[in-house]
Amino acid sequence: MKTKRIIIKVGTNSISNSDGTINKNVIKHLVEQIAKLSKDYNILIITSGAVGTGRSLIKEKFYDDITNKQVYAAVGQVELMKIYSNFFKKHKKIIAQILATKADFSNREHYLNMKNCLESLFNEGIIPIMNENDVVATDELMFTDNDELAALIAKMMTVDLLVLLTNVDGVYDKNKKVIKCFGCNDKTPNHILSKDKSVFGRGGMQSKFKMAQVAAKSGVEVCIANSRELNGIMRIVKGESIGTKFTRKKS
Repeated sequence: MKTKRIIIKVGTNSISNSDGTINKNVIKHLVEQIAKLSKDYNILIITSGAVGTGRSLIKEKFYDDITNKQVYAAVGQVELMKIYSNFFKKHKKIIAQILATKADFSNREHYLNMKNCLESLFNEGIIPIMNENDVVATDELMFTDNDELAALIAKMMTVDLLVLLTNVDGVYDKNKKVIKCFGCNDKTPNHILSKDKSVFGRGGMQSKFKMAQVAAKSGVEVCIANSRELNGIMRIVKGESIGTKFTRKKS
């Protein structure tokens, strides 16, 4: 029987403090859950936070915005992976870094090479950690955000569950109550979704909703949830009603 596959997408705001620095305690808690689940599931992490991490490590540079972002990403990606690696080592888990661009999904050779690499890492019990390659990505070739990358990888790897972690408890209605479930074809409720981007990242709830439905239409169960929910990932996997669920399209 094929081992079930899970993607955990970690948004910038989900692991950031109010000043934009990385909250290592949140990452530690996520790693503890993922390490336990990896005994029974193939798990892939898609993490944001490299630019914010780099910004907190070096002084403001007076380049143009694109160059600043490239510098922050190049420095921050190393530190971000170091944080993940140190926590996973405590659980005797090996991680691998994969940086992707949107162009990799339109180039057949790149696409198949990436898929083959991910399959091989799963076979070896290694946890892949992916992020967009901000150093080489340009505006025209950038993902909308890592939610889009997560939806594309979920389809590529025929994933069973995609968990989109953020800093709120799910999709809210106009009274700030969590809406528990959407179908993959439900109309996007623009009147209740914030159009704002996230504070430190590029995404926002509208993007998460859109990409959750994209993944659900490709046959993936999706859940938008709060990264700070105690044992939230494990409870979602067990079927508890946490966050907002998007039911997958039946094949």
